[in-house]
Amino acid sequence: MFKKFNWGHGIALFYTIFAIALLTALVKSRGIDHSLVVEDYYAKDIAYQSTYNKKQNSLTKDIKVNFDKQNKLIKIDFEEEKAISGTIHFYRPSDISKDFTKNIDQGMFEVSTNEMLPGKWVVKMDWTAEGVSFYKEKTIYI
Repeated sequence: MFKKFNWGHGIALFYTIFAIALLTALVKSRGIDHSLVVEDYYAKDIAYQSTYNKKQNSLTKDIKVNFDKQNKLIKIDFEEEKAISGTIHFYRPSDISKDFTKNIDQGMFEVSTNEMLPGKWVVKMDWTAEGVSFYKEKTIYI
């Protein structure tokens, strides 16, 4: 009535399970967002030298930027800089749709964390003071 299980049945069973596993992985991978984290990745990569120069300016001039996170408020203080202009980009590595940018026009800056999701954020500060450009990044957790 029942045949014995032999090596041919084993190979057929193995390939069947393997094919089912591959198809399952294919179906599940179609539901994942595979987009780049930034929209213009290649353009930013080519222009990285200017960002590197701004980082070097921040290091050579020993610019201090204080972060204070308390009571659903982030305070960013550019200590010695009074007349500055630039932007602060709040970057969410896990979801580009949650990123936002604020303009800087003074030495002290505050932003509320009420609209920010809990997790990792990278604060990218790009500013100009007295004709010199600076750039700093700070990782924070909400």
